[in-house]
Amino acid sequence: MQRTLLPGPGRRGARARAASGLTALAVACLLALTGCQSGDDGEGGDARAGAEVSASALAASPSGTSPTPAPEPTPSSAAPTPVPTVPTLDDHSGRTIGRAVAAARRAGLTYAVYLQGTGASLDGGGRRASSWGAREKVCSQLDDPDDVTGAFDVAFVVARDGRDCAGKPLYTPKPTPEPVKTSGGTTGGSGGGGSTGCALTSPAGNCYADGQFCAARHHGMSTYGKGGEYLTCEQDAGGIWRWSDGRPG
Repeated sequence: MQRTLLPGPGRRGARARAASGLTALAVACLLALTGCQSGDDGEGGDARAGAEVSASALAASPSGTSPTPAPEPTPSSAAPTPVPTVPTLDDHSGRTIGRAVAAARRAGLTYAVYLQGTGASLDGGGRRASSWGAREKVCSQLDDPDDVTGAFDVAFVVARDGRDCAGKPLYTPKPTPEPVKTSGGTTGGSGGGGSTGCALTSPAGNCYADGQFCAARHHGMSTYGKGGEYLTCEQDAGGIWRWSDGRPG
């Protein structure tokens, strides 16, 4: 009788396990390939996104270049130019022009003397006095500490001839008829001005006489002399201011 050999249970189990192992290995490889492909796709997607962003930024900037920040302003290191200053003289208003001028010279200041009422200012206005007496009063003083004008550092304003610091005319006595000569002599005042007196006097306090120099503050004015004659301060032929009675000699 012929026997047929059937595979035993142990040999079939070994084949089944081997087949299961191959299947599991194939599945693992497939998953690994899928994962690698997914990773490549992810990195590629990021690279493409980055390239698109860079392209957009370049397109937005002029000439395809990246924008350059504006330079910050550099603060100037140069120091400001100092403003020249001029020493200020004490106010000499009400004092004599002689003392004011002397003080300006001692201080080394450039001074000028202007006439009152002519618009003396730092802008160049005003009319300068051609002459003045040392005892004339200073009506006002004009200082230039900021060196606005190059004409002076300090200016003194004196009254115009025949006027005071307010611009009002000074008193000038009216002339009286000349004395009438008689056989017995001359009537009218005599010696020391007679009854009229001296309306104006010299800086020394004396009555003026015909031909005598007159102070600058008396230019153009009239007064009685010490002999009773009526004198006027006017320029002679040489341009000198003298007291004159209008008579030659």
